[in-house]
Amino acid sequence: MKEPLATPGIGFIDYTCSEWGLRIRAERYDDDGYAELSFFLKNKTGENLLHTTRVNLLATPTMNSLAKRMEKNSTDIPWTDILTYVTGKTLEAARQTEPVKDIWPSEDDSLTPSYLLEPILYSNHPTVIFGDYGSLKSLFALVIGYVAQLPYSDNKLGLITAKESTPCLYLDYEDDPSSFQKRWSAISRGFGIEAPMPIPYKRMTNTLADSVESLQQNIAEKKTKLLIIDSLGPAARGNLNEPEPAIRYHEALRKLGITSLTLAHNSKDPFTRKRTIFGSVFFTNLARSVWECKAEQEIGEDEAIISLRHTKANLSRLHPPLGFRFTFTDNTIKIAKADLKDTGLSGELPLSWQIKNLLRTGSLPVNEIAEQLNSKEDTIGRTLRRMRKNEQVIKLEDDTWGLAV
Repeated sequence: MKEPLATPGIGFIDYTCSEWGLRIRAERYDDDGYAELSFFLKNKTGENLLHTTRVNLLATPTMNSLAKRMEKNSTDIPWTDILTYVTGKTLEAARQTEPVKDIWPSEDDSLTPSYLLEPILYSNHPTVIFGDYGSLKSLFALVIGYVAQLPYSDNKLGLITAKESTPCLYLDYEDDPSSFQKRWSAISRGFGIEAPMPIPYKRMTNTLADSVESLQQNIAEKKTKLLIIDSLGPAARGNLNEPEPAIRYHEALRKLGITSLTLAHNSKDPFTRKRTIFGSVFFTNLARSVWECKAEQEIGEDEAIISLRHTKANLSRLHPPLGFRFTFTDNTIKIAKADLKDTGLSGELPLSWQIKNLLRTGSLPVNEIAEQLNSKEDTIGRTLRRMRKNEQVIKLEDDTWGLAV
């Protein structure tokens, strides 16, 4: 028997036996030996699907039974030999690991990270934005998708894009296409650019880990470079406080191999009151960049302010907080850059920034600064001494502190 021609694709392998007009596709295979096999036979008009099944390739009785079943469709094909070959090659592909590489130092290397959208998204790495319900993180994710896809390089939001368009794929675990379309339309109108632009969208039900093969095909077809996942809980599923869902989730992102932005809800540490991504610490540890999103909006108002605070950075220093203002009408959502110092979110700014903003109105003693910023006097004192060393503030004769001239 002439060996079938094996043609690997993204998430599948096609085995072609031209002498019999037979094609077998193996997909959703894993290193435990399970695979989905589809059998196609050529005829005058194209291909007929003979059979599709998910089998354990390592179970000899199962494979013998499958060969006998296929013999009913065509007795002249050596099904046992072909299935033996398909089993061996598919298991080999499933168990293949990346080879060991020698990594040599280079004079051209730099620790400066590569960004898909600076300062928020590192290229080809996972980023998480987490926050309370109502923090507008999903709307901001649509803004990111719009700016990256256009690409809107001369935007006034302080977001630096690639020079070429970045095709996105939005995976929606929470809403439906109709609601999503309304928000996308409103965001698009808010930018005031006449040319309409679609965003690839997929309503999701299976976990990300269980959807890798189909998503690999979607990514290849759409030439996707940015994956936006809304949101982490249903995309990972299981007991999120255990490490396993987080490890499987990031393993899936690693297999997909492109830049990703995951939206997540938050939890609060009962001992430190520190807000983190809801669930296991591995959701934070395995992400390369994490931002906390907070919103300020009065009931009935048509404006909202959001802050984005960088809480984790693996590939760069932590970036300063970002502020944005959303303005809502019946069919339009506009976004603009906002200064957080005059908002209820000013507490998201670094303490030194808060102190400088406070001292703009005049010099103050340590205890008054601590009281107004709701901070400890020791903490304020240490920060002021560090700021004096950097020539940002001065200590006056009356024991108050002021801005350096």
